[in-house]
Amino acid sequence: MFKKLFAVIILILSLNISIAEARDIYVKLGGGSANIASDGDMILSSNNAGAVPLGRSASLNISGSNVNVNGRAFALPVRITSSSLLKFNGRSYRGSFVVTQKAGLLNVLDLELYLRGVLPAEVGAAWPMEALRAQAIISRTYVLRQSINNRANKGYDVVDTDSDQVYKGADVETAKTNQAVASTAGEIVAYNKTLAFTPFHSDSGGYTASNADVWGKSFPYLQGVPEAVEYKSPVSSWSVKISRSHIAKSIAKIAGNLGSIIEVRVTETDAGGRAIGITVVGTKGRKTMKASQFRLAVGPRLLKSTMLTPYATGSSNNNKNNNKSKAQVIKAPELSITQGQKLAQMTAAGVFTSTEMIDMLTNPERENYYYKIGLERSSGGKNLKPVPDVRPMPSFGGMSGGFSVAADGEDFIFYGKGWGHGVGLSQWGSQAMAQKGWTAEKILTHYYPGTNITGYK
Repeated sequence: MFKKLFAVIILILSLNISIAEARDIYVKLGGGSANIASDGDMILSSNNAGAVPLGRSASLNISGSNVNVNGRAFALPVRITSSSLLKFNGRSYRGSFVVTQKAGLLNVLDLELYLRGVLPAEVGAAWPMEALRAQAIISRTYVLRQSINNRANKGYDVVDTDSDQVYKGADVETAKTNQAVASTAGEIVAYNKTLAFTPFHSDSGGYTASNADVWGKSFPYLQGVPEAVEYKSPVSSWSVKISRSHIAKSIAKIAGNLGSIIEVRVTETDAGGRAIGITVVGTKGRKTMKASQFRLAVGPRLLKSTMLTPYATGSSNNNKNNNKSKAQVIKAPELSITQGQKLAQMTAAGVFTSTEMIDMLTNPERENYYYKIGLERSSGGKNLKPVPDVRPMPSFGGMSGGFSVAADGEDFIFYGKGWGHGVGLSQWGSQAMAQKGWTAEKILTHYYPGTNITGYK
């Protein structure tokens, strides 16, 4: 009887904890080991040891189902609290630290306190208040939805990087961003009475992306919309050189071994001009993939977005006048016997079709193909360097439409606009709209059409 009564009491206590922490957010900070500190005395609580004083610094190391703290083993999970802010990896945190076998070191704190460490890291206090309020609402919605989807199977809700949304703890808090959080307390974006998926990014480059094109699932409110206000950002236009070898190595897991990369071609774009399909051609074959997959493979910080352009563009994200660089034109010499044999071998291997081979032999601007097909080009007995290819190229490899990414020797030159995956709210676009007098609610219904702002209980 006493055992049953004790079990009931434990169940009630666990339910009360669950209710009390229903709005707590579990943020993954670290892995199996960590050094933590506080300006106040820390207390460790565990099921097998009760409350244990830790002093003002501690070394944690997870080993199986235990964690060694300053040389003493405790059964996981454990919670660490302090009367002062907790510290880890050079940052200060509100709430408590929780250590679990499954997720490592977590910062567990109230939702609204969590958001105070997100806004300054994502947008900054200098932005207009309505842009900050819009960010607070979508960040709240995002983390609540992630909590529902992640907590049970991952043991945490979000990480503290831009893989979810950037969170830097208490040190970055400002009065203005705290005000934006407080003024929107409990407000979320809803669609059909459920939490909406509210991804966001830095700069759309003029037109946001459809969720279906980036992550595969279609949402009625994430179909892609044009920016409502013209603006400039530090990434309104950019270019980056990426080597052929880096591309080959990066996409090997999703494309296999394509050999030496001959061409990277944008083969499909959406209504806003964003690349949604990219085909990579190599000496051993070709592979078509989502542009978003290609970007993640080569590095999202290297290739800032999939809003790619054939040429360098102006600094404004809505600039329609491309600054078209002229490529040096060298008259294509006749193919040597060796070159012709190599072209025939590549055609036989399936790199090119017979039609494409004929096109290369008869096209008066065949110089555009030379580097791509890996042939040694010579004129007058002297080797000529590959011509930087900064123009839309003829259809290559049987691919119609689109354009080839510019080539310059061993590198491809990617020209683009914006930064990020492009889905949902554009932070620089939101800033521009707020500067023009748009409210947070109006900004959000622009980027997530068909949704509404409501309270979360």
